[in-house]
Amino acid sequence: MINMRKKRSEKSGGIGKGKTLLLLFVIIPLLGVALGYGVAKMLIIPYFAQNQQDEAGTPTGQTSPKGTSDPGEARPPDDGVPQSPTEDEQAVSAFQQAFKVEGFELYRIQVGAFSNPQNALKLAEELNNNGMAAAVDEDGLHKVYTLYSFSRELAEAAVDKVRAHYSDAHISKTSFPSVEINFSQSYSREASMLRDQLEECKDMLKQVSAAEAAGKSIEDMIEEHKNRIGLFEVQISQTEWPASMEVYKEEILMLYTAMLDTYSEYDSRTAVPGQVSMELINCYIEVLKRISRVI
Repeated sequence: MINMRKKRSEKSGGIGKGKTLLLLFVIIPLLGVALGYGVAKMLIIPYFAQNQQDEAGTPTGQTSPKGTSDPGEARPPDDGVPQSPTEDEQAVSAFQQAFKVEGFELYRIQVGAFSNPQNALKLAEELNNNGMAAAVDEDGLHKVYTLYSFSRELAEAAVDKVRAHYSDAHISKTSFPSVEINFSQSYSREASMLRDQLEECKDMLKQVSAAEAAGKSIEDMIEEHKNRIGLFEVQISQTEWPASMEVYKEEILMLYTAMLDTYSEYDSRTAVPGQVSMELINCYIEVLKRISRVI
């Protein structure tokens, strides 16, 4: 009996020591790891995340407003999300949209076409002597025109009068496409000024051609247009032009000089009906052709 109790006592003591070792080397470290993980997750990680957001200037859980960014910060575009254009991109877009001069259709009464330019000039002189404005345009052949109009109706109303003298007279339609100019730099204000001035000049040409085709006096209209063109020249001279637009500015000023010369030479007592509008339209067309070739 004594020996059996001693063995049980020794066995119970061994089991107690084993539990103590398990608690000391396994369970307590596991509890420590779990406690550390909880502290890190609940306190330490949010603390560093908050600091990073504060340094970036954006509160935790919020995103920067769409289209804004911190100064000097370059952010890659989000895939599939439209990005707001920068100020430079907006300026380039406005500039490119600004300098577009709309095209137009011109109706001319063609009287003849010659391979010999002298024959064309002779017919043009004959037309002038008969009280009809004339111009020669080289397009493979030397074509002689009278009456320039932006309206087909006005051309049709006048063609029968011309046919009374020249049976082959007919209406010839010419389309002039829009002129779009792209520059390496963006100066939308200056480009918009030139565009607006050119469009207004075209409106002046329409007014003069319609008045002449209807046989109306254009003297008051000429004075009004001369004053308006003078204001255009002042606007251009008071504007500081970028180097990339100097050529275009000079072309526009040449147009204004030609228009003013034509208006100044007008004398209602000797003028041939339709001559003023014909000369102005030819000047306008030549300027558009030249600026469309300047790249």
